Amino acid sequence: MKKIIIGLTICLSILSWKSVHAQGINFEKLTMNDALNKAGIPGDEKLILIDCFTSWCIPCAEMEATEFPKKIAGDYFNPKFVSVRFDMEKGEGKEIAKKYNVTAYPTFLLLNFQGQEINRVVGKASAEEFVNKVKAALDPKNSIPGLKAAYEEKKSMRTGFPYALALYQASKDPSPVLEELFDHSQDFERFSKEYLELAFGISKFGSPFFRKIMLEKSNIDAYWGTEVTNRIIFDKIRKDMYQIASETGAKYNIFYTPKEVEEVAYTIALLKLPQDKPESHMGRIALYVVNKDLDGLIAYYKRNIALIPNTDVFKGILDGILMRQAAKANETQKTAIREYFSGVAKTYEKEFKYYQGMAERMQKPVGK
Repeated sequence: MKKIIIGLTICLSILSWKSVHAQGINFEKLTMNDALNKAGIPGDEKLILIDCFTSWCIPCAEMEATEFPKKIAGDYFNPKFVSVRFDMEKGEGKEIAKKYNVTAYPTFLLLNFQGQEINRVVGKASAEEFVNKVKAALDPKNSIPGLKAAYEEKKSMRTGFPYALALYQASKDPSPVLEELFDHSQDFERFSKEYLELAFGISKFGSPFFRKIMLEKSNIDAYWGTEVTNRIIFDKIRKDMYQIASETGAKYNIFYTPKEVEEVAYTIALLKLPQDKPESHMGRIALYVVNKDLDGLIAYYKRNIALIPNTDVFKGILDGILMRQAAKANETQKTAIREYFSGVAKTYEKEFKYYQGMAERMQKPVGK
């Protein structure tokens, strides 16, 4: 009897899980051509939702697991859309990424049944937020042509920033709009956090627009505080420098000359970020890598990275960069790299012995 009850409980749990997920967005396993054909059935035309994801995109996975299955999402999308998902780095997804210029993840393309892009939504959102964003994106006045018309009719931050953001999300260059806004807006507008994050995010380090913004850094600091401003600037370059240091920049279309990396490293140094934070060293590490100075890189690790606590996750990322360089090292350099990692291991050994001793003392009877 007990086994029967347990079996029924499991069956009910599975049925309940399926019921919940059946309420969400019905993503169909279709090719792009099949999706277009299904959306274009005469008398039953629908729009197409394409979830553009990658295997390494955590927000993509989170939305798939927690937001897409919700009833509010299914109620809105299933009657109106043919919904499909493609990994942008595999199979047909590569062609879709190239055709629609998808470079940020997650991106959700909204197409008509002829495959023409109406608009797109970029970034993670709750199910309710996602539905609202899609509704707004389908409003003609929120399309890129609609936003452009509103901006040209009356140029201001109120009309210009949404237009620039839409251009950016569609992988188009918003820098002319952002620079025009920077030149003609009031300080409280052009020094707003959302404006600065986008402006720094799209401007190349050392470009005329980047330098124009940096000339106002003291004023920006007065609005947000030096620490916040420095974080905005550093976040703009952190990923690029990691790709350069990992020598994977070409895969993500990230290219810097050694001179440009030197300027980045110099600027980061002027920000005076806390040296006990591993990420603050990324510019210097990228500079050693791009200059192919492995001896300098090893010396830098021994002098600076070895002092960073091993408990910091980013420390492991930096150690991985050095480990990849070992494949190019000569015997003397390999010995030096082994010495570095041996020193790290000794630190772990000391920590292990310390905590092991604490645990053993807890096991002893009180008073002995």
